[in-house]
Amino acid sequence: MQVLIGRISTGAKDDLEKVTKMTYAQVAVYGFSDKVGLLSFPPREDSFEPSNSKPYSSETAAIIDNEVREWVNKAYERTLQLIQEHKEQVAQIAELLLEIEVLHQDDLVRVLGQRPFKSCEPTNYDRFKQGFQDDEQKFAES
Repeated sequence: MQVLIGRISTGAKDDLEKVTKMTYAQVAVYGFSDKVGLLSFPPREDSFEPSNSKPYSSETAAIIDNEVREWVNKAYERTLQLIQEHKEQVAQIAELLLEIEVLHQDDLVRVLGQRPFKSCEPTNYDRFKQGFQDDEQKFAES
């Protein structure tokens, strides 16, 4: 929204919560961060310890927090860059959503064009679509 209307809206709250939770998991649980290393600190639901108790030091907590903040900020900047680069297509998709409310792959291909790369294997969506085409063919034959 910032690129299109010049300000950040409150509609992004759920997205921010999800990206923050996902990024904390990547950094503190899955070991994706070079700064934290190949360590895993999953949330302990079965613990009798208070919920604010962590299995790492305050220094490690600061490293995790800084790493998450850095990753989210980089992703945000990249997202802004992509939206700015493709502003016309984003506006076309927004207009199309106002018209028909639900977009399908064909609608997106019409606005964005074919993907610049092709998957080596059929995607789940390709399999899903093929199933309907097979059903339509069987129905037409009967």
